[in-house]
Amino acid sequence: MPNWLRTLSLRNKLVLTILICLVLPSLVSMNVSSLLTRDAVRSQVADNSQESMRIVNQIVNGQMKNMLYVMNFIQFDEDLQPSIRELGRANDLTDKGDVLAYKQTIIKRITTVINSFGNLHVTVLLPNGEYVASYSTFAFNPNEFLQKSWFSDVEMASGYNVKWIGAEPNYSHATNQPYLLAAAKPLRINGLTYGYVVVGMELSTIQQLFDQYKNNESMVIVDGEGRILVDKDSTTIGHPFPYYDQLPAEDGSSFVKVDGEDYILLSSHVTPEWKLVNMSPYKSAAQKIESFRKTDFLIQLFFLILFAIVLLYMVRTLTKPIARLVQTVVRIESGQLSERSNINGGDEVGRLGYVFDRMIDRIEWMLEENRREQELKRKAELAMLQAQINPHFLFNVLNSIRLKIMMKGDSENAELISSLSSLLRMTINRNNEYISLHEEIEINEHYIRLLNSRHGDRVQLQISAASDTLLFEIPRFLLQPLIENAYIHGLKSKGGEITIASRICEDGRLQVEVRDSGVGMPPERLAALRNHLDIVPAHQSEETSSPSLSGIGLHNVFERLRLIYGHRFDYEIESGPDQGTQIVLRFPQLAGKEG
Repeated sequence: MPNWLRTLSLRNKLVLTILICLVLPSLVSMNVSSLLTRDAVRSQVADNSQESMRIVNQIVNGQMKNMLYVMNFIQFDEDLQPSIRELGRANDLTDKGDVLAYKQTIIKRITTVINSFGNLHVTVLLPNGEYVASYSTFAFNPNEFLQKSWFSDVEMASGYNVKWIGAEPNYSHATNQPYLLAAAKPLRINGLTYGYVVVGMELSTIQQLFDQYKNNESMVIVDGEGRILVDKDSTTIGHPFPYYDQLPAEDGSSFVKVDGEDYILLSSHVTPEWKLVNMSPYKSAAQKIESFRKTDFLIQLFFLILFAIVLLYMVRTLTKPIARLVQTVVRIESGQLSERSNINGGDEVGRLGYVFDRMIDRIEWMLEENRREQELKRKAELAMLQAQINPHFLFNVLNSIRLKIMMKGDSENAELISSLSSLLRMTINRNNEYISLHEEIEINEHYIRLLNSRHGDRVQLQISAASDTLLFEIPRFLLQPLIENAYIHGLKSKGGEITIASRICEDGRLQVEVRDSGVGMPPERLAALRNHLDIVPAHQSEETSSPSLSGIGLHNVFERLRLIYGHRFDYEIESGPDQGTQIVLRFPQLAGKEG
């Protein structure tokens, strides 16, 4: 199992499992459905596109049939045949009036037919160089058709077959279109050719039809060589259709890929030589089917999300009490014994929360009883030590001795008596367990003065207390055991320097430091001392063999602070060989307030 999965909570593991069980089958189902229905969708799209193209094909075929009808009409109309044959036999000896009459008869008859179509231009060519045209021949001589490369194919057309010429440059000035779609056939009777008919159709009708398609679709008419004959964009006429070689062999559909996108190609014959071709994006052609599938997918996704939300809500409701119980356990582990889960209910989790809260109540009560017993014990020890000699009697006697010595002019000894008197005054004051920091420092100044008078070596006491800490109250006789410990074990009862420093920490607690310039201790001795202060009861501490002035050893100082401030008290001891020792105490500013 991956490490990240192991670190997830029970709720997150349950949620992850649910999401996998919901989403994974849905994704697999949709992908399998897409694969199984892809061919069916493509076939359906091709059928739909073929049906749409069939309508266009009918219109285009209608235009082609109009061209055929006009050519067949000219060939087989009984009213036209005499005039055409007579005009074809005319020569220089024929009366010009008769020639004009023949032409007018032919034009009138042809115009009657093509007026109903409106977009055809008819030319009748005769072997003797005469011609008849339904358009103005002022700038174009129809006999130029005889010089075209395709005209030989017209002569070779057998029977009544038609030569579908393709896109020809516009020879009629009746329209501004650049091309006309042309077809031609020979006029024969009994196997003899007596003329030719050429029909040109304007492209506007078909182009308007093609123009109805979107810009990303294209519909064109191409010839047998793949050249474009009709397109909504006239600039492409005469150019090769780029995907002609991918057209299906027969009328039908095929698929090509252009720039990474699938296109559907449809083709159908409009003449034996010409094909109507439609090219449209598969995505657009399948829009309706894909829209249905998308709607179906969105419906499934909606219910999937709805079910997931309901399920996740139920999971959260069931696991929320467990998460709250875990958070409560973590806070209690950090020392906040007042925390409770407050979980109620008739199920297993509710009963577990209730029993857990009652268990913590019992533990807290037992700890409070133990703390109260220890505090009473400590106060009894202190009272017993202070009561060994009547302190008022000693204080009054010392003041009398001090006055007599001062009267004799011995101010140095009088000052020592004054320091001892001040020290005893703090000892006999049993009404207040806490004193200000500056008073505690003053007591230790008297203590150092007495210590220096007792021994020959001079101990210098340096005070580096921040001014904003001097009025804070601390437990009485807190620093004296530390000063005595620094003198005996650090300075080895010899001269040196002891420093008292204080400041306010970032978390608002008071920090008091006592450091000496003594011999220090090696790392193993320092580790043993830290362990000793953490686990050894007070009556077994090393200070009991050499009690301090207050009767409370170094270990008892730490025990008192733990009892008073609880988990909000901590300390540090740093030392090294020939680097001195530093003891740092941190505790709250308000005395007697436990965390």
